[in-house]
This record gives sequence, structure tokens and C-alpha cells, in this order.
Amino acid sequence: MSDVSENPTVRAHREVVERLWTEPVLELCAPQLPVPDDATVLAAESRCGGLLLQWLPDLPSATRMMALDSSGPMLDEARSRIDEEEQNRIFFVQQRVASLSYADGVFDGAVCLHGLITTRQVQEGLRELIRVIAGGAKVVACFPLRSSFPEFYDLLDEALRACELEDVLVRLDDLRDNLLNPARVASLADREGLDDISVTEVSWELAFNNGREYLYSPLIQETFFPHWIGAIRASERDDVLRYISDAIDMYWSERTLNTEVKAALLVGTKRADDGA
Repeated sequence: MSDVSENPTVRAHREVVERLWTEPVLELCAPQLPVPDDATVLAAESRCGGLLLQWLPDLPSATRMMALDSSGPMLDEARSRIDEEEQNRIFFVQQRVASLSYADGVFDGAVCLHGLITTRQVQEGLRELIRVIAGGAKVVACFPLRSSFPEFYDLLDEALRACELEDVLVRLDDLRDNLLNPARVASLADREGLDDISVTEVSWELAFNNGREYLYSPLIQETFFPHWIGAIRASERDDVLRYISDAIDMYWSERTLNTEVKAALLVGTKRADDGA
């Protein structure tokens, strides 16, 4: 296995996001990962390979894996972490989960633990994952819930009012409504063709030392941050973010900011009458 890539995005994901998101999620979902024999499984949005390292040892030796990610450097990092002998049964392909090039029903299980944040993203991603697996095959996926990082919304509300941007609050409320809760995840899974649906809400705590560390954490940057700031005009973002960072440093000046990540772990099987 190689050293961590010099690419800053790849390094941040492997050193921070894997530790704060992927590892806790894998600890919870590892018993649910599909392990079909003499088959092909799909690892979508596999990032730097944390999922592959967990899943591969449990797969029967005759089972192959297609590892996809939208980032070429992430795939290169994932490939570098897999033993050369095991690489013979993994195919690394740069591709987005919401736009898969594969035919219907070609995989015997699919897992996606990253990249699906909003209702629309989950709907599109699940639709593609379900389309490309065979009837009766299992899907395992995990999504951050809108109840994560709960203190942020009060801080943002305060910042927008202080910066006289109350009009943005409406757009942010609409955006937050488009993020996920467990009931919405279950509804989407049913609508897109899964049976035996289980949606488990899980949570864990994180701690940040200051406002900048919180706002610019690679985990937050990879999940909610683009959606939080997307509703704020570009010319006004710096002032809002500076206010939030300063507020965190003032309110938590003598202690760490402890916050909570909440996620929905989805497990289901494709309806047998929805494809081969």
C-alpha cells in the first residue's frame, strides 16, 4: 500500500472524512454488506477505498467488484491501497452513481456510503443503483440527515440577521426541507423499488476546537457546506461565514464545540418483478 496521495482533496478525505464518517458507518453496516458467491457487486462513490478494504475480505473469492467514483484521484488512491493480488478482481471506473452506464440487472448487490445528500440526489442515486442490480439483490446505503450539526442553523440565522440578509432565510428553509430524514429515506426507497426496507437512524459525536476548524472540516465541506452556502449570494458569503466563525470562537471560547452527526442506514432488496 502506498503513502497518502499529495492531492489535498484526497488527503483530506482519507485522513479526516474516513475517520469521522466512513469508519463509524462501516462499523454499523459491515454485517449488512452483500456477500453473493460467484457474482459481481457494485461499490458506488467508493472514494479512497475505505469501503473496499472492509468489504473485500468478506466476499467469496469468486466474486468480483466494480468500484466507482466520480473522482479520478480518489480512485487512484483506492487502487493504491489494495493488494496487487486482490486487484485482479476489482475494476476501478470513474463514474457518478446518478448516471451509471451499465445495463439493467447486471450486479448482485450494491453499496453507496457517500455523495448522496439531498432528496433529489438520493432519488436519482437509488434509482440507478436499483436499476443495475438483479431482482432480489441487496442495496446498502447511508445518508447524512438534516438533523446533523444542529447548532449550525441557529448560528446561520443569527449571522444572516446580523448581516441584514433576512431574505436568505426563506431560501435556506427551503433548502433544509430538501435534506433528509429517516421517513423520507424509507419513502424514496419504497418508491424506487426496494422491499424488506430497513432504515436505521444512527448518530455519533464530534468535537471541534474553533470556528474555522468546524466550518472548513473536510466532512462538512463534503456534505452540507455546499448546500448551506448555495442559497447565499457569492458576494455576501465571506461576511456570513466570518460571523459564524467568530460566534463559535466567542460562544465556545473555553471549551470544544461538541456536535452530532446523524445518518440514515438503508438496507433493502430489489423487488423480483422489477428486473432480472
